[in-house]
Amino acid sequence: MRTLPQLIGDVARGKEHARDLPEEEAQALFAAWLAGDLDAYRQGALWTAYRIKGESADELLGFVTASEQAMHRINAPAGPLPIILPSYNGARREANLLPLLALVLARAGVPVLLHGSHGGAAEDADLALTDHSPANRVSSAALLTALGLPAAHSPQAIHDDLKKQNLAHAPIDALSPGLARILALRQQLGVRSSVHTVVKLINPFAGPAIHCAAVTHPPYLERLKTFFGRTRRRALCLRGTEGEPFAHPKRRPALLGCQDGACATLLEKDGQPLLRLPDLPADGGITATCRFVEEVLNGTLALPDPLFDQAACLLVLSGRSPGLDAAGAVLEAILPAQHPHASSPKPLPPSPGAHS
Repeated sequence: MRTLPQLIGDVARGKEHARDLPEEEAQALFAAWLAGDLDAYRQGALWTAYRIKGESADELLGFVTASEQAMHRINAPAGPLPIILPSYNGARREANLLPLLALVLARAGVPVLLHGSHGGAAEDADLALTDHSPANRVSSAALLTALGLPAAHSPQAIHDDLKKQNLAHAPIDALSPGLARILALRQQLGVRSSVHTVVKLINPFAGPAIHCAAVTHPPYLERLKTFFGRTRRRALCLRGTEGEPFAHPKRRPALLGCQDGACATLLEKDGQPLLRLPDLPADGGITATCRFVEEVLNGTLALPDPLFDQAACLLVLSGRSPGLDAAGAVLEAILPAQHPHASSPKPLPPSPGAHS
């Protein structure tokens, strides 16, 4: 491997002249960073360089591989493949409904791991950054904790929660102290960087799992398609809500499914005018959002259609249901207020080992 100054010299030449690293060098570089082998100057240089350059497909593969090799791995319960929901943004303008999606999937019989930066709006209130500031955002961890589901702070606790309730949420510290340490650089450097992409693509499980990957800018979907195509992982990709991986409750984005090296649109973007406004929380705060979650789960309110469609796609990809019609029937059975749901989906091939 070339020296660190040589590698940094390649990626830190500005947007027009920077060079991409081969996958092997990117993996070795990120492994050294995770292990704490880079001094503060090199960490700052790399963080800023990748913020300007962006990561290539090879570099992203190398970063994710290094991260997974260094992290604690979780054994999933037997049954459908587990679903991974990365939550590193929180929501400010809209209610954060990612915890609702997680709870619906868990009730449907699929293990769900939600991981992210562990902190609510109060913890980040003084962190006023100009670049995607986390200040005043409501985190998934804060909502789940308010709903009576405390975070799991160790791999064993994650395993126990998955076995007991099909749902665990954990701070990234519990999975990868190295990634947590790198993420914390944002508070010193003021901008996001490639590590924010990496944490949304890691698989903390010892075996295969379903990724739910969201983008803010539609062109980035091509990079996700390349990543999941080359790794042959199963994933549902979509344009997220404020960066969180759940479908906007008023308008379903296109839902893209990836498996066996190929990606296809499962449901097109909903372009029809709204016939009625869905029931939604009165505001995006913790109290109103938790009340809405409880009302959907107890059958007082229906799950918004875009989240219903997203949940159905995830049930199929996980192997819980053999197709979208069967997945819809499962969701209608566990959500008492759900009205009969009709979509025009592109059929998915049956998943190996599907559970009816």
